[in-house]
Amino acid sequence: MELIKPYKLTPVEKLSSMVEHRTKFNLDFCELNVFETHQQAEDFHLKFNGFTITSMLRGKKIMHLDGMDAFDYVPGETVLAPSNTLMRIDFPEAYEEKPTQCTALVIDNDYLFRQLTSINEQNKLLGVSADEWKIDFSELILKNSGELAKLSTKLLKVFSSDDPFKEYEADIIMRQLVLNMLRLQHLTTIKKSHKEDVTATPFHAVLGYIAKHLHTDIKIEDLCKVACMSKSSFYRSFTDEFGITPAQLILDERIEHAKKLLNNDEISVKEVAFASGFNDPNYFSRIFHKKEGISPTDFRAQTLS
Repeated sequence: MELIKPYKLTPVEKLSSMVEHRTKFNLDFCELNVFETHQQAEDFHLKFNGFTITSMLRGKKIMHLDGMDAFDYVPGETVLAPSNTLMRIDFPEAYEEKPTQCTALVIDNDYLFRQLTSINEQNKLLGVSADEWKIDFSELILKNSGELAKLSTKLLKVFSSDDPFKEYEADIIMRQLVLNMLRLQHLTTIKKSHKEDVTATPFHAVLGYIAKHLHTDIKIEDLCKVACMSKSSFYRSFTDEFGITPAQLILDERIEHAKKLLNNDEISVKEVAFASGFNDPNYFSRIFHKKEGISPTDFRAQTLS
């Protein structure tokens, strides 16, 4: 998970509410809300008249969405909400000295439709994907990629600035953000479906190969053979399709595999590192901390407590 840089907190004396105090920035095609909560609360309701991209910046919430089990919502995660979705939120760990903070980017439906149409027209011209890309409402929880976190941080900075050209800048970033969101959803879908049919597409086969060989030294040349592509074609096609490099995906998958192994306290952290494809346990610990914001040992302690 990659973190979005938090926004400055509102001084307590200027809060309009201790629960989900809102700072709002408006443009013609979207609005950006920054919510912060400074005390424990339960069953707070939020609903927006437009497709909404919410991201956690600080603290933890418990989110309730219709048709889904309640889930912890923490920094490094983004949740998508169709127009008029009721979000019921609990704040079990919000305090004045440790508030929660999140953003809610509400996008005009016509603007979003134009962006989706433009992306799919470009996909056809470039031959990036055989299928039309659309928002998958069965995949509403995303782990932030580095690019998504970077774009979200940049967008928050632009919205809160006094730049007279910020609408123009925000439009450019929004186009990139929508594309990145679609790529993340697309990757999540293929991750789930490759187990059923590794031959569906070359990238289904590639993800299947990576999953089977996480504990080994995975070479890009081997992935190219699996995809039946040259090295240059494979790199270009992979990044066009998913918005990340093959090496980034492999690293992310190794960390996710390690997190599962850390649930077993009979396996040492060193053994977890080797079983996840890391040759150096110290390097594993550094990368794990960078990705998760916590050491493997502390992650295990939290998980098993």
